[in-house]
Amino acid sequence: MITVAIKGLEQLEKALKAESARQKKALNTAVKVEAFRLRNELKKEIRQGAPGGKPLAPLSFIARRRARSKRPLRRLATAVMYQVTSKEPFEMRVGWVGSKVSKSWKRIAEAQQEGFTREITERQRRYFRSLGFGLGKRSRFRRYFFLRKETLKFVTPARPIMDPFWEAHKRRAWHNIRDNYRRKMRGERI
Repeated sequence: MITVAIKGLEQLEKALKAESARQKKALNTAVKVEAFRLRNELKKEIRQGAPGGKPLAPLSFIARRRARSKRPLRRLATAVMYQVTSKEPFEMRVGWVGSKVSKSWKRIAEAQQEGFTREITERQRRYFRSLGFGLGKRSRFRRYFFLRKETLKFVTPARPIMDPFWEAHKRRAWHNIRDNYRRKMRGERI
């Protein structure tokens, strides 16, 4: 019977485990860097009113007047966050995610993306009339605030944000993750 002993096998096993951990750490870092970049890009595009390069449906004059802004949806950008799981498989989430984003921000973002219908009460009719009187008799926009009796609800169209954004940026995101991983494995700071 012949017996063979290989010296240093335990050290090789430790080295392989260390290299595997280093690769996982590099991949996690590459994903986090790209998630941060995507978060900043999404914020910028929401503030511009065109996530993914597709302009959002315009707001009605009443909505713009009440918000006193041409782009009141830009405030949605303040709550955009990113989240990357640290365990395998890595998962990157960008948008209104995480425990730091309140339920109301998540609800508002979801409602804007899906669209919604809102019933009009008599109290709201009075409010809109008061805004119309406040514009003055010569304002051409005054007519929007005096609602007809047949107008029973406001319909807000869907304003997709995440789908057009991801379609516009997913190829570059995968490319950047791969490049960031390679740079990290070479020992570069990313």
